[in-house]
Amino acid sequence: MKFELIFKKAGIISFLFLSLAVNLKPIFPQDLPPIKIPFASYAVASNGRAIGYFGEQNRVDVRSTGYVSKYVLWSLISTEDRDFYNHDGVSVKGIIRGIFKTLTGHIEGGSTLTMQLARNLFLTNERTISRKIKEIELARALEKRFTKDQILLMYLNTVNFGHGAYGIWTAAETYFGKTPDKLSITEAAAIVGMVQSPGGYDPVRHPGRMLVRRNEVLHNLYEVGKISKSYYEKLIKIPLGLDLHDEVGKFFLEEVRKEAVDILKPKGIYLDSDQLKITTTMDYNVQVAADDAVKAQWKQFPNSMKDAQIGLVAVEPGTGMIRAMVGGNPETNPLGLNRAIQIKRQPGSSFKAFLYGDILEKGYTLAEPLLNESIVVDSGTAYEWKPQNDDNDYTQSPIPMDFAIEHSINLSAAYAISHLTSPDSVVAFAHQLGIKSDIPAYPSIALGTGDVSPLEMASSYAVFASEGKYAESFSILKIEDKDGRVLYSRGIDTSTVLDSATAYLVTSALKKVVEGGTATSVKRYYHGVAAGKTGTTQNYTDAWFVGYNPFLSTAIWIGFDNPARKLGGGYQYGGTACAPIWGKMMAEISEKERGFAYTDFRRPSTIIDTTLCETTGEPANGNCSNKKIYPVNVEKLPLIFSLHHPVEKERFDFDYGW
Repeated sequence: MKFELIFKKAGIISFLFLSLAVNLKPIFPQDLPPIKIPFASYAVASNGRAIGYFGEQNRVDVRSTGYVSKYVLWSLISTEDRDFYNHDGVSVKGIIRGIFKTLTGHIEGGSTLTMQLARNLFLTNERTISRKIKEIELARALEKRFTKDQILLMYLNTVNFGHGAYGIWTAAETYFGKTPDKLSITEAAAIVGMVQSPGGYDPVRHPGRMLVRRNEVLHNLYEVGKISKSYYEKLIKIPLGLDLHDEVGKFFLEEVRKEAVDILKPKGIYLDSDQLKITTTMDYNVQVAADDAVKAQWKQFPNSMKDAQIGLVAVEPGTGMIRAMVGGNPETNPLGLNRAIQIKRQPGSSFKAFLYGDILEKGYTLAEPLLNESIVVDSGTAYEWKPQNDDNDYTQSPIPMDFAIEHSINLSAAYAISHLTSPDSVVAFAHQLGIKSDIPAYPSIALGTGDVSPLEMASSYAVFASEGKYAESFSILKIEDKDGRVLYSRGIDTSTVLDSATAYLVTSALKKVVEGGTATSVKRYYHGVAAGKTGTTQNYTDAWFVGYNPFLSTAIWIGFDNPARKLGGGYQYGGTACAPIWGKMMAEISEKERGFAYTDFRRPSTIIDTTLCETTGEPANGNCSNKKIYPVNVEKLPLIFSLHHPVEKERFDFDYGW
């Protein structure tokens, strides 16, 4: 049966060879059919790496072979058509070589690159004599109209390289994360090897086959004299070195698509027809780390939580650039609801950062004593509120503010909003930092009962990370047409909304949450600079963690689309469900980004370390037995005295104390 198949294929090739000498009647007597190559618009990360395409096929136009590595051209011609520069579209040598290789067990057709191009442009892949004859005629017609370089360029722009990659530009980005002019000799050989069978050499399903095929292409380069035998033997020992990431940031990409459509539609420009380049704010490494961390955590969820959803968004403090976005669990279609930006849910205790930020801004210190005892607010009214601690326990004694923040003591937060500030003031503070949602001014907002989005939380926490600066979030930096003309660009919109000293004090307290409080699970994965706050709603319907360092502010929410369903299986808390995602993500980023993990927050000159009395929250005197060193805003010290009991300000010396 094997030899029958070989001779059958050889017979077909022989017939084609003989038919070349026959004066066949032209099938297309007038001219070539119209050439239509469907190019797409595409989006790139901030470092220039392609992340997605918008069009019928994932194909980007390469305008010149000068934008393609010479190794690609060498590999292609030596493997697919060694007589390319000498034939008129049909190669007698190629057909003879195809017959010979078929007879020896290496099935190979006699199609030239031009014949393959003709098939790709005008014909189907049906295996018939009539189609082959059409292919020959069209190839000769192409040779008459176009130069060899133009034919080579069209071929490189049209061929399918597998994994949805059409054309050499997309193939280079898909398999190696670089443009085609940057491909090395081994990378070029691997990509060219895919031409023969994109499915058969799929690197995900058949990495071994791809490696063997790459080495065959390298051997072809040796056969035609492009490389020496010793160099060939060295090259075949090099690993494939693929940098293949499928569907990186699929929710981010869909958000970019929708935003781009809104920007371009009034201009009469369309993504699927105008070959645009969209430069986004995505940090590729951050997005990959976010995707990986979400997948890893989701795999650990019990079966009862496999349909729980995840919203993650990371923004750069001081610029507002969205660096990563995950809008659902790993199995969720990105064309649906994006939980990173489109949902609004109760943030639980993660909202306490705004409560305590408001209080610190008023002049209180992190040593301020807050009662940890049962409290009833608005007793006897329709708005009566009886908050409880998570463990339903309380000390019935005051505790320092930073301890209350570190361990997320609900009753202390209730005391703080009732005695040291007001709901209206906390809402105003949150809005000042960038929360745009309508927050009802009730005492219960101290525990995060107002609905907000993850994007709002990430952007607002970024104020603490950027010394009090708020930046409007955005995802598109620039849109260019196919000739490089800029159609749209976006600048950074930043304003100072908080005193840098207050931002630093909040951060110093939130660092303790990670170091020894409710978010210590972060430390199982990430050991760099970190600050953040967990959040868990009363009925375990929402879990949150908002974490940041000087370079990145990230909000993570986990819950069900149906808010009546509860989280469980040990993953109902922000510290167990969300904080590990942040830790895993930050650990992966820090492996690739030098200095990312260990650059600390800048300390403002107005912050000094002062010994405070934990009974009053004021600077301690020599006789105080309940004191500790805290960072303090030196400009607020005179106000601190007046908050409790006025004293002679001259009696306190910042250097020597009382």
